Amino acid sequence: MSRSYGLTWRPDSHRQEPLADSLIVLTVAGLRHVSGSGPLLGAFLATIQFLVEQQQNLVPSPSRVVEATVSSEAIKQQLITASIAGSSGPPVSLLMKKLRTVLGHEPLLNGAAHQPQQGVEQWTVRVPAALRGYRGVATIDDYVDRVTRSGRPARAAVGPVLGKARWRSRMRWTTWTRCWMSKTRSRLFVNLNPASIARLSQPCGSEAEFNSLMSALADVLGQVVTPGVAVPPQRAALEAIRDYLAKSLDADAAERTTAAVQTLIRLRYIRVSTQHSDARHKAVTAFGAIGLPFPPASWDQAWTHIAAIAIGALDALREEVHAGLPQS
Repeated sequence: MSRSYGLTWRPDSHRQEPLADSLIVLTVAGLRHVSGSGPLLGAFLATIQFLVEQQQNLVPSPSRVVEATVSSEAIKQQLITASIAGSSGPPVSLLMKKLRTVLGHEPLLNGAAHQPQQGVEQWTVRVPAALRGYRGVATIDDYVDRVTRSGRPARAAVGPVLGKARWRSRMRWTTWTRCWMSKTRSRLFVNLNPASIARLSQPCGSEAEFNSLMSALADVLGQVVTPGVAVPPQRAALEAIRDYLAKSLDADAAERTTAAVQTLIRLRYIRVSTQHSDARHKAVTAFGAIGLPFPPASWDQAWTHIAAIAIGALDALREEVHAGLPQS
């Protein structure tokens, strides 16, 4: 297991010990050790391969986020084909509910499956761009190795120290900015408020502190600028960065940066949904989009989760900019 991925998943993972009535779910890593799980694991692997294939077939757009959505019926047909080929076990119809549950507790896919009507096994899966990291996965062991090597946080299962320790280092902001400057001769962040950066290292023990931290994060993310621009726009600063990179990078890199910026935009929705009373009913949707329940079981755990997501998105931008933008 890794810090963020183990044999089990539970919704109250912020607690050191589970509650007596906690639902504890086996992850794919855990299912490997269960006798008789072969058909389900085979179905999961065939589904991952199918979703990766759908993601590869996407044509990125410079003006909007392009995501694939796959129906459970399409997955079922794919599993029937895999069953005939011997790589997935029958009967497929009995596996679909279990498969949906397993998909919902794996990194990158938590919250991706949407079931409109409870009790009716018809659902869809939104294919995240980050799934590109599983291209060529051939076995369940290969899949688990990639999850644990990637270091990506399993949704709603991030250790409580992860976010805080990372934000405390000002070197992160320096690294992101220096990488951007080395390629564009201009800064990524301008006019940063030291108080906002300092606030990001503060503990989160209540909803009020969570809202304060989200305001600080929104303030920092609102200070991004495209090359040659000295002052960030009053609105849509992140969207401007997204569109600039979509036009400046090759298709695969642009797809990843677009997904990363869209993740940061989702975090902006979180801030709006929790701080404006007339929009608070949207909080359930906004939190669900990043794999969190609303209200969260712990505001500290929610902030840790969000900090890890934001850092991962900014790191993705840094990596693709460093590798893909020509030197100015």
